[in-house]
Amino acid sequence: MRTKNIKKLVAFCLTMSVSLWMFGGSFVIANNTADTSLVRDTSGGATPIVKAKWEMNGPSWSGTAFIGTGTDDTTAVGAQFLPSGQYQVNKDISLCAVVTDPDGLADIDAVYADVFYPDVALGDSHIPLNDQSGLGCEELMQEDTLKRLSMDDGIELFCNKVRNNNNNLPTFNTNYNYDEICNPETGELVKMTAAVYCGDKTISYEDPSGEYKVLAVAQDKNGLQGTLENHFDYLPVVAFDKDFTAVNYGNVKLNTHKIISGDIDFSTSDKPTVRNVGNTRISIKVMQDDMGLGMTDGIYNVRYDGRVGSDAGFVNYVPYQTKTLPLALDLSEMNEMDFSIDISKFPPTDPGPGYTGTMTLSAQSAPHLSCEI
Repeated sequence: MRTKNIKKLVAFCLTMSVSLWMFGGSFVIANNTADTSLVRDTSGGATPIVKAKWEMNGPSWSGTAFIGTGTDDTTAVGAQFLPSGQYQVNKDISLCAVVTDPDGLADIDAVYADVFYPDVALGDSHIPLNDQSGLGCEELMQEDTLKRLSMDDGIELFCNKVRNNNNNLPTFNTNYNYDEICNPETGELVKMTAAVYCGDKTISYEDPSGEYKVLAVAQDKNGLQGTLENHFDYLPVVAFDKDFTAVNYGNVKLNTHKIISGDIDFSTSDKPTVRNVGNTRISIKVMQDDMGLGMTDGIYNVRYDGRVGSDAGFVNYVPYQTKTLPLALDLSEMNEMDFSIDISKFPPTDPGPGYTGTMTLSAQSAPHLSCEI
């Protein structure tokens, strides 16, 4: 009887094995199901997070191709930018951020960057400092929209170019770093639970030097906003243009104060004009040789005067003496330059056909105008 039962069991097992082989199945023993659940979110969801942000040289797009550099203009921490020092030649920069959302990137509605002026007034040199107000003074310049980069472009920019070549450029939010964002296996950029957003912005050649505040603002579809603040420096550059290459005093009589007047027309080279093309206020400096007029008893036979703007008084200077002229030029301001000459004695021998020399103009930065307190 026992032998019969054993034969039946063997036959059953063979039958089951053949059946499984014929139907290509696998014999599953474990329970392979999982319970799922959710709770409807009536709070509006979680707030987006700006994990890191930075500014860099731009532009970042050439047509539709992303060409972000990951560079700025110095090796110091954060971003520093040099203006062109040229008339109407502006500075292109890019504003970037790494953004995530606990509710998923699909919940991100838009990412913005707000740039604020430095704490200086952009005013008129003819107005007393304590009456300056309005422009500049940490006011919002403009809000710019940032565009989402592809995963590959974001990783190449942030995890390769910035991390490897300029790693002190970004500002990180609390508890975030390169490893957490860029890990090739578990990083949020690879997992596509975070993305890089960038936008191009133009800083004018005449925008003031100083520290600019930047806010990155990530907004979700419920209007919740996450922000991160940092700053970049627009480095000071002293620069000016003039519309003249010569000052011709013409016929000059002995002991006669002769004035050559300028104007505020940059196309009249016989009437000197100067304009500020840097990003600081500037004071103009002047130096002139003796034009071959020489000295008598150790005193030069010629003296000069100069001024910037008809509202300022003339400043007297002797040959080879550098003098700073009053009335500083504001950002992008253009004004006339007036020069005069007074000769106390001509040398006994006239070199013919006249006397020539060289005038040297330079500039130094002047303090920005103060904001009202």
